[in-house]
Amino acid sequence: MIKFPKLLLTLFVLFAFVSCDDSDEQPVENPTLAEAATDAGLTTLISAVDAVPGLLDVLQSETAITVFAPSNEAFAAALSAFGAANLDQLVTKIGGEENLQSVLGFHVVPAVAFSKDLSATNTFTTLAGQDLTVKVNGSTVTVTDAIGNTVNVIAADVAIDNGVVHVIDGVLLPELNLPNIVEAASAANLTVLLDAVNAAGVGPTLINANEITVFAPTNTAFTALLAKLKLNSLQDLVGAIGVNGVQKVLGFHVVPAVAFSFDLKEGSQPVPTLAGENLTVTKSGNEVTVRDSAGNVYRVVAADVAVDNGVVHVIDGVLLPTL
Repeated sequence: MIKFPKLLLTLFVLFAFVSCDDSDEQPVENPTLAEAATDAGLTTLISAVDAVPGLLDVLQSETAITVFAPSNEAFAAALSAFGAANLDQLVTKIGGEENLQSVLGFHVVPAVAFSKDLSATNTFTTLAGQDLTVKVNGSTVTVTDAIGNTVNVIAADVAIDNGVVHVIDGVLLPELNLPNIVEAASAANLTVLLDAVNAAGVGPTLINANEITVFAPTNTAFTALLAKLKLNSLQDLVGAIGVNGVQKVLGFHVVPAVAFSFDLKEGSQPVPTLAGENLTVTKSGNEVTVRDSAGNVYRVVAADVAVDNGVVHVIDGVLLPTL
């Protein structure tokens, strides 16, 4: 049996104890943003982030972030407020993937702010480039968005590997970038429709309306109408039916309410227009058609283009009221 001198034996035991103690103290690894959201059951937020390709990678590559993460109930309330049945419909109503990215980016501050770091009033610039306001009143923390809505922090200080997450009970909204009706028509290259709007002087009426749904004829649709009426140009049409007549034709394409394709009921329904006459809209599965006063039926060939005061559906014919 090997015998250690007393001093060496004492040093050996002490070294072994210290070594074992160091090995037990493993550094704590915080979860990633995706892991933290999954652990918290924020399934709708995860789906929203996944809907923007590459966004999760961008967020997780940031060196320092504070995320105000809406709960599932918060998203459900947002869907109800926008009249959307699901996340896809909500994205359509706010103007598409680009605006969804702005909304999600508005929930992320490029700095780390635990609740202990907050002052009574704090203004943070978000990844969306717009400011939100965070206020602390005792144990209550609130966040106010760009349009004045205020939500509450309901679970604070969830540490992640590049920052912190605070769960909130509402969806924060930035100022969204939506085109007006004239800009949308220009982007869709509906040049004849724009010429008709200018000739009739109804542009300001459409832009300033509170809520509208526009059935916008293609250039080909106007060409077919002119050929049917044996006219050579839009100016000839104005000469034939007058400016008031053109105004009535254009007004017959505008409904004073917002109706995305998924808002429509299955089957046929009469819809009032700015021309004072009803047109008939029919939904059959994914197809939507519109019938005018003369019985002509045209198809919606491009649906659900969100504008700042409603929605545009492009159609393959010009609707005619009673003239």
